[in-house]
Amino acid sequence: MAKWWVLLFLTLPLYAQLRLDYYYDQSGMFTKFSDWIPKRLHQWSPQFVEDFFLLYSFRQLYQQEEIRRNIFFLKVALEKKFRHPREALCPIRNPEEYHKYRLLIHMHLNLQIMRSYLRLASLFDKRHLYFYNLDFAPELKESFAQAERYYRESMPYWKKAKELALEASSYNFEIDLPGLETIRADILAGDIDYTVFTANHLLRLKQKQQEVEAWLAQKPTQ
Repeated sequence: MAKWWVLLFLTLPLYAQLRLDYYYDQSGMFTKFSDWIPKRLHQWSPQFVEDFFLLYSFRQLYQQEEIRRNIFFLKVALEKKFRHPREALCPIRNPEEYHKYRLLIHMHLNLQIMRSYLRLASLFDKRHLYFYNLDFAPELKESFAQAERYYRESMPYWKKAKELALEASSYNFEIDLPGLETIRADILAGDIDYTVFTANHLLRLKQKQQEVEAWLAQKPTQ
């Protein structure tokens, strides 16, 4: 029968290896292996347009900071390269399909930036302006100015999305991205038209701004 110290000597290397495998020293504290693995193996750094496209398909939060972050990354995506055609989000068989594919992806990114700006604007706008809201007229004036800025910032991205949809429609075939193809067709048919939508919001906002300005102008005389 092996002596206890012989068994200890034989098992020490295994014990040391287990400690090495299952614990990782961070700032002088032990971290469980299960907590360490995501930090090392699950890191993901988006590099291509499609990476950001898929990232934006995750569930989004629509508070101000989250929306600003969405806009930032969507704009970054517009500057990134596309994946090699064999790694595209749908089957690509020829250069024409690949060109239409890139047009539709950029169309969608521009639409999402535009919609994100509209969401930001809605946080600073008010659907209805009641008489008691005018107690906060100075704050409303500043808030409405922010809303107007975001409404106007959304418009160039809508214009670009329309241009890309029109260019993509010059191809008489569809690629296997039915959601984007439907959006393209709706834009072409006029079923999606944010020009009128945004113009109506700006018109209503202007009326509220005039009401706030009128109240501020007569307040000192009261």
